Amino acid sequence: MNAGDDVSTGGKKGAEADMSAGDALAEIGRMRKSVGRSAASTGWLYLVWGVATLLYWPAMFFGSSPIPRVAGYAWMVMTLLTFLGAYRIGVYDRARMHWRVALVWVAAMVGVALFGYAMPEDPTGWWVAGGLVAPVVAALPMLYATWRLRPWEGVR
Repeated sequence: MNAGDDVSTGGKKGAEADMSAGDALAEIGRMRKSVGRSAASTGWLYLVWGVATLLYWPAMFFGSSPIPRVAGYAWMVMTLLTFLGAYRIGVYDRARMHWRVALVWVAAMVGVALFGYAMPEDPTGWWVAGGLVAPVVAALPMLYATWRLRPWEGVR
């Protein structure tokens, strides 16, 4: 407090001094819902990317001629829409978790891509099994993050 500050308001002036305990509690609730909406939106986005990963890699590994190209274009469009949506939503929630999920997911995607480069032209046997397991491994970071955020529970 400085000299001349009103002792009854704790030195606060303007809107801060006028806020009652009930108003403060309402503001906290409003902010919590805002953050919760962001977390729910991010959770749904993680789910979409997890499912897309499960569909993308088998299309790339085993799809006939136009399918891998269409999957690649769809992936690029999803990436663009995700960046635009994340910018519009504004992500305030669990930033450390987002970076870890993104890092692990990118590492898994690189691993699956390297597996795809090593896969023979006409895969058989264990290559087919690996081509089906690899997308699941790549999708796990996104699906785990979805489970952690639980967007289906609504705004918490």
